[in-house]
Amino acid sequence: MEEELGKIKKPNADKVMGKKKAFICVLLQAPQEASKELHDLIFNYWEAVDKNISNLEEKTGVVNKIFVEGIPGSGEDVAINLKEASIGAWNITEERRKTGAKFSELENLEILQKVIDWSKCLNSGLTNRSVAEKISEELKNESQARIDFIKSSLDKNLEDGESAIIFTGNQEISIPEDVEKFIISPPELDLVAQWVKKAQEAMEAQMKEQYEAQAKAQSAASSQNDETSNSSSEKPDSGLWTPN
Repeated sequence: MEEELGKIKKPNADKVMGKKKAFICVLLQAPQEASKELHDLIFNYWEAVDKNISNLEEKTGVVNKIFVEGIPGSGEDVAINLKEASIGAWNITEERRKTGAKFSELENLEILQKVIDWSKCLNSGLTNRSVAEKISEELKNESQARIDFIKSSLDKNLEDGESAIIFTGNQEISIPEDVEKFIISPPELDLVAQWVKKAQEAMEAQMKEQYEAQAKAQSAASSQNDETSNSSSEKPDSGLWTPN
């Protein structure tokens, strides 16, 4: 079962109370140099996520485990790295840790490193087709190994009746079938997505404008050079020899 808060009805607590439950949250963090508007939007997003999770906890029990995609390990090491990745997500976990929630392992360091490295290789401008196919195959195998490890970690670390938060970059993250999946998707997430889309469109429009202006300037300069050249060639010959 998959529930999406803010878009479909809330879950029936009687049906999920004794089952494993995962609250899926998109991990967002604005760059330090980003505009105040974006920082405010993301702050509002995390406030909405916190509220939605709290509503679920009232009906299904408090969060017991916390998993973070992209950060290997467990315990305090994950907490430190999560704080750097997203202060909003970290604030949510700190409140849950006060009531006993713990960071559990979701990623395997070696597998994650292989996925990252093979991805870098594939995007390095390869020229040989067989090499590219070999790297693609290795990336595919390691990506599947990563999916299998994540599902195994959830199955091993999440007990029946427990609830977990999963911070991820992909709401479609693959989890075990016996885990009830609740996508935390408040309207504030759409507002962030809309802001980012508009910012990208504005940047692309600015780059296009600069390119067209540069092309126009180059065309004008070329035309001026042609006119100067033609003017020089049309001057009458004095008939006198001049040294080169």
